[in-house]
Amino acid sequence: MVLIATFANAQPGAWKEDQSIDWVAETQRAWPTRPVGQRIFLAPPWSRESTPEGRFRLVHNPSFASGTGEHPCTQLALTALEECITAGSRVIDVGTGSGILAIAARLLGAASAMGLDPDDTALDVARENHALNGLEPQLINGSADCLMDCFANIVVANIDATVLLSIADELLRISAPGGRLILTGFTEPELPAIERNFPASTKRVHQCGEWTCINLQLS
Repeated sequence: MVLIATFANAQPGAWKEDQSIDWVAETQRAWPTRPVGQRIFLAPPWSRESTPEGRFRLVHNPSFASGTGEHPCTQLALTALEECITAGSRVIDVGTGSGILAIAARLLGAASAMGLDPDDTALDVARENHALNGLEPQLINGSADCLMDCFANIVVANIDATVLLSIADELLRISAPGGRLILTGFTEPELPAIERNFPASTKRVHQCGEWTCINLQLS
């Protein structure tokens, strides 16, 4: 109650911006470059750091849209894509957010990589990030139910477990037979429920701290 009273009694002009802090520099320091997997180098647009040899540069502008590259699940999904994309891959990123996974798939050599999201604001961010990487965006405003059967041979979804389970049938429907389904956004205790609802011939599980990613080879 003392804190509330103090705040309520504050006089106009009592709150002042600290002019000694360079907020632009502080923001930029909060988003460093980051190598991911064996080939990816994430970099914000203001970075002048050289791209390490053997990696490609994926430029992304941090924003409120999900997928900044800082979260372990984004990094797990990027590594999983790196493991399985070939020149003929057709990829769909369900809940694309910032578009970072779809962009990575294109840079890794996929024949096509579409980002799907019902949020217009997220798609605006995804368009900006595609442009930063010199790519024409392949984006769809909608949910998985708007896609045809067997739409892609690699389907990636970085969404929480509740949503993944609720759209399990749709994710399986849009996946081509023998294709890959990469799922993340959930913790280790939630993995058994994911495995029960997404049958596969083989699977690879990767973890970073409490976060989990499963790379399924479908029958």
